[in-house]
Amino acid sequence: MSRYLTIGTYDGVHLGHQRIVKTLVRESRKRGFDGALVYFPLPPKFVFSGETENCLITLPGEREALLKDLGVAHIAELPFDRELSAMSAEGFFSDIVLGVYGARGLMVGRDFAFGKNRRGNTEFLKKHCAAAGIYYKALPFVTFEGHKISSSLIRTHLRNGRVAEANKCLGWNYSAGGKVIRGAGLGRALGFPTANIDVDPAKILPPGVFAATVRLGRESFRAVLNVGRRPSVGSLGGKLLLEAHLLDFDRMIYGRRLEVEFLEHLRPEHKFPSREALQRQIRRDISHARKYFSRCSGRITIRQVPGTIPLLAKGD
Repeated sequence: MSRYLTIGTYDGVHLGHQRIVKTLVRESRKRGFDGALVYFPLPPKFVFSGETENCLITLPGEREALLKDLGVAHIAELPFDRELSAMSAEGFFSDIVLGVYGARGLMVGRDFAFGKNRRGNTEFLKKHCAAAGIYYKALPFVTFEGHKISSSLIRTHLRNGRVAEANKCLGWNYSAGGKVIRGAGLGRALGFPTANIDVDPAKILPPGVFAATVRLGRESFRAVLNVGRRPSVGSLGGKLLLEAHLLDFDRMIYGRRLEVEFLEHLRPEHKFPSREALQRQIRRDISHARKYFSRCSGRITIRQVPGTIPLLAKGD
């Protein structure tokens, strides 16, 4: 089967990515091709910088789940490394695009480029696709509040705790997941037991306190999240930690996997002068979260299956 191909990092599968993928799927079917997507698990800039922690919007498995839900027939990883970065644009096009993947069409975003020194830009691709007799299409950006939606913009929002802005650019509620692990029991000692969630270190954790939903198997619960380094209690040696206080919940769930969706930023993390002051603030956080959920009752979308995304824009 002939393939209509797109290549990129696709970290976040945001609204701009969704425009490309939805168009690829539609045009592939129209031409009788298979839609195929090749992605770099780690963005090239992180390969060069050596950054491996708190850097990914979506882990590779999360990315593939989101892409499959958009109807892509074939998805493949292409690890980006120094050897691949040194390949000429001509070599990448002939050996990878035409050779390995046998593309009969290529669809990319307007700012896409590959090959050494990023010489394989849209003008290069237009020329070489025409010479090879394959379809070529470069799609325009999707914008939000005057800015191009990009993975870099979303990473900036997330790293600054701006989850509402990130969610609007993503088209789905930002989430993170992992197994519940034993902590120091400080939350329970304060009167507010928390589930300590062991998240892959590559995953970005937005700092601060948030209203959130938590999925446990097929059940969903409302929660207050804290992402931080526990400055008030001085534990963990400054390690970034994701803790979830599930509202109206009292079960032992060590070893179970939780998936949390970040909905509303309530406040930054602070250092409090005493445990009593911290307890008072936690009570206020819970009260603010309950008010948020009351205001948003019936309007909070919970993704029951990983990769099911409520699109905020048609993007076509």
